Amino acid sequence: DVMDIDYIKDNYRFNARVSGIIYNKDNSKVLLFKIKNRDYYMLPGGRINMYEDSKSAIKREILEETGYNIDFKFAGIQENFLLRDNIKITQYCFCYKGIYKGTIDSDKFVCKDNDEQLLCWVDVDKLSNYKVYPESNIKLISSDNLMHIIEKKEN
Repeated sequence: DVMDIDYIKDNYRFNARVSGIIYNKDNSKVLLFKIKNRDYYMLPGGRINMYEDSKSAIKREILEETGYNIDFKFAGIQENFLLRDNIKITQYCFCYKGIYKGTIDSDKFVCKDNDEQLLCWVDVDKLSNYKVYPESNIKLISSDNLMHIIEKKEN
């Protein structure tokens, strides 16, 4: 029985997740996803399981969501602090980068393990036309440097 790293105590919540910055072969496109009825995009990924390392988690999550088996390298950590429905959320996200070497048949496809999620190949040079969350994902996608990002949103 696999359990996510996701704790709730009083009005605090902590979770640990992974996200993947996946480029196409020539690095001109990046894979984002959006949940139906939401107007913003995120990087694919998900929760890290108990006693699972982040590199195994990103490979597992991306394989489950896309069917892609990708080699990832570490790109950075995001510490995100959010206030949602009076719950103070602390989220640590381990970010990885990889390249999908296969052929892209369509710019959009439905997530393999969640019908509510649509995966989209987006032109890297048109990222500013999209509302991407957290906003620091834009920096991670556009930079070759390892990054440590702390982002606090009081909304």
